[in-house]
Amino acid sequence: MNQFAKILRGYSKLKFKMLGYATIKDIPTDKFNYIIVSLVTSGWRKTYIYNGFDAWIDYGKVKLKKNGRRLTFEWDNWAEGSVEGSVKDIEKLARKYNLTVTNEWRWSEYDAKP
Repeated sequence: MNQFAKILRGYSKLKFKMLGYATIKDIPTDKFNYIIVSLVTSGWRKTYIYNGFDAWIDYGKVKLKKNGRRLTFEWDNWAEGSVEGSVKDIEKLARKYNLTVTNEWRWSEYDAKP
């Protein structure tokens, strides 16, 4: 990984910790889609949908917002779905859908270990 990429990843991980975020990873695609639809139905609003050339083939991203709260859903065809947001919101989703919370940024697992 080049130096610039390391700096960007370090910034992203620091921002994640400073904002008090958590992540749910490895969400099966069907459950991932169901959660998004359920949240939108309950009043969350889509503020961003990734529409690159590989959208929902290799990668997808949806951002939701409600009452100043934000959730970011990401999907790829290797690890399937993840969602990140405030610890409170993520823990609530994890309880509701029987999922596991981690306090690490989604992409941290791909960083080189010291």
